[in-house]
Amino acid sequence: MTQDYVTNDVAVDSGLFRHVVGHLASGVTIVTTRVDGHDHGMTASSVTSLSMDPPMMLACINNAVPTAAAIERSGRFTINVLGRSHGDLAYQFASPRPDKFAGVPIDRGTGGVPVLADAIASLECEVTEQVTGGSHSVFLGHVISATARDGDPLTYFRGGFGRFEFERNDRAYEQARDMVLSRVFAAGQVITVDELADNLGGDRARSFYALTRLAADGLVQRDPQRGYIIAPFDVRTSDEAFEARLAIEVGVIDQVAGHLDSHQLTASRAHLETMSHHLVGDHFRDFQAYLDANYAFHEAIVALSGNALLVAAFRSLSIKNVMMRSFGTTATSSAAFLEVQRDLLAALENGDATAARLAARAYCDLAKARTRHLLALTGGQV
Repeated sequence: MTQDYVTNDVAVDSGLFRHVVGHLASGVTIVTTRVDGHDHGMTASSVTSLSMDPPMMLACINNAVPTAAAIERSGRFTINVLGRSHGDLAYQFASPRPDKFAGVPIDRGTGGVPVLADAIASLECEVTEQVTGGSHSVFLGHVISATARDGDPLTYFRGGFGRFEFERNDRAYEQARDMVLSRVFAAGQVITVDELADNLGGDRARSFYALTRLAADGLVQRDPQRGYIIAPFDVRTSDEAFEARLAIEVGVIDQVAGHLDSHQLTASRAHLETMSHHLVGDHFRDFQAYLDANYAFHEAIVALSGNALLVAAFRSLSIKNVMMRSFGTTATSSAAFLEVQRDLLAALENGDATAARLAARAYCDLAKARTRHLLALTGGQV
């Protein structure tokens, strides 16, 4: 038996997260929590991944089930993915009974939340947001620990096509994201589940899933009265994000330049090499892969400070969202973006703080100019 394990002491990266949630398919899970010294759990299938970076899960729980109130009070939950042989376990947690955990081997996760020892995958989550939808509560959870083991998932929806359904959800989200980035929907426009479903082949469930992920990306906003609204994007929004990143990076440069060894820059070099592979000349081979590597490169620069608060501040800027909006769905860029980032890395390698600050400023100016170019083509807002 093979096992991949990440504790809450180590960041759950997108590769492991994708591997773990791949065990979900559209099959059967047991959602567990613990509050006031009591364990709670229920069988659930309305569970899915929400975001890869940061790793996020979504669980939709009927408010009539005690587990919903328990999760709301505890602020955490664990998603336990059942294997093909766990049909009796699914029935046990789906039926009202005094002790659903009777005879079930469990481990204890963060906050003492029960983790089913025999589950083929588990994801421990901290609640970041709760949304009420009719008779259900939708809990958005940040994944703080993930475990996966060999085994086929227990499925009951469309037989063995659970994995296929998971991939179709991802494709629906990607289609919806491309529509927003290519401005099929205007900034400030209200978009309903039904309207998006009409553009995605009529599937309302996938439309809701896509809108929820777009909200997590910051590409749409949720308004209690109006519903989902395409988030505005203008020069001020872009400038503030890029200037904030610059301020963080310049502070880090002043702190670390001249005090680094080559080993500390290994991660940054690797991310720059990945960017070089996906941006050739002025053409993206894979924009999303370039974007991921670009984000990782700059996060690695900030992480050189060894200051977790600075890294958290960098992550809060939603730079990926800003860059997606800056580039839209175009396949073109400029090799100058790569060159100036090479200059930044070379300056850090040489311990030259002045050159590193100049490179960081030049990169910021290029990014802002790119946004202005796009906005000029689209009338000032996208």
